[in-house]
Amino acid sequence: MRTLGVGILGFGFMGRTHAFAHRSIPIYYDPPPVRTELKVVCRTTEDGGRAAMETAGFERCTTDPMQVIEADDVDVVHVCTPNVEHFAALAAAIKAGKHIYCDKPVTATLEEADRLAEMLPDYKGVAQVALQYRFLPATMRAKQLVKADFLGPITHFRGASLHSGSVDPSKAVNWKSTAAGGGGVIRDLGSHILDLLGWLIGPFEAVQCVSRIWAAERPSLEEPGTMVRIDAEEAAVMLLRAPDGAVGIVEASKIATGTEDELRFELHGLHGAMRFNLMQPNYLEVYDGRLPDGECGGGRGWQRIASVQKYPAPGHKFPGGKLSVGWIRAHIHCLYSFLRAIADDARPHPSLAEGLHLQRVLEAARASAESGNWVDLPQTV
Repeated sequence: MRTLGVGILGFGFMGRTHAFAHRSIPIYYDPPPVRTELKVVCRTTEDGGRAAMETAGFERCTTDPMQVIEADDVDVVHVCTPNVEHFAALAAAIKAGKHIYCDKPVTATLEEADRLAEMLPDYKGVAQVALQYRFLPATMRAKQLVKADFLGPITHFRGASLHSGSVDPSKAVNWKSTAAGGGGVIRDLGSHILDLLGWLIGPFEAVQCVSRIWAAERPSLEEPGTMVRIDAEEAAVMLLRAPDGAVGIVEASKIATGTEDELRFELHGLHGAMRFNLMQPNYLEVYDGRLPDGECGGGRGWQRIASVQKYPAPGHKFPGGKLSVGWIRAHIHCLYSFLRAIADDARPHPSLAEGLHLQRVLEAARASAESGNWVDLPQTV
């Protein structure tokens, strides 16, 4: 079995998540598609790097990203840095021919996405974007049903990705709240729900968006005692239009009081409907409009499919299909799909090209919020 050396750029929340997933792969998948070894982690300080080594078991640490990307024993580069740092790392990793696993959004600007797209025809590695919500059994089941034409032609849809973490105007913030940092809720949360909807029922042809900044200034998390001018949206509502005329509403917000990590969608078609909420991740709800109606309701009604943790083999053995699923499990299966693609020399999904397409959708939504107009969307990946 092949063994791949792994280097991770960044060890904040997402860097820890990716390292945890690597450590977990052999537990959840027997046998794993490949074996991986955590070779090197890159952090902004040496003390932080040594702490990451102790926490996750990396062999060494560095403060120089190029020492990760150019290392002879690193086959896979994880990009878990702030958005504005993605482009340089991705361009260097593509040039070095390394396999790439990148957090969303892929870049901080549309120009960076276009420049990376120009590099892809000559790239020989495997590159995937970590859009983990495709990798819950419930959403995977939704995809199976859509492919089987359970819904029929789409009549209407809605989706949302809602947090409440920015409701308090006095909460300290980091780069995610500034346009210069590549932040904003459309890129941060909108990426997940727009990816899911595009994967399930896309592509879409146009978007119209309105957005809001809730707090004009907030304390800086990175520079205590100073204030940050908030110039990236904290809530957005989008209209999406499909080529056949189907329309839907998509929300992304960090000021949705009462929510935790609420990602949900509802899809309505000629033949049926389905809905999902990440706060109830074990179930996909479906409605079959082709069942007979009649007195007292006949055979129609919403059904809950118990997707739970029923992953395809070999991911079904541990801890067992009947046990409840969670956020980190989706990340582990997302990474597994990437490693499986490397082992099989296959195209991963969502690929880096798909991530760049998503970036163009995100930037179109932001452009629409600025202009107030409908903005056409790209139709090819």
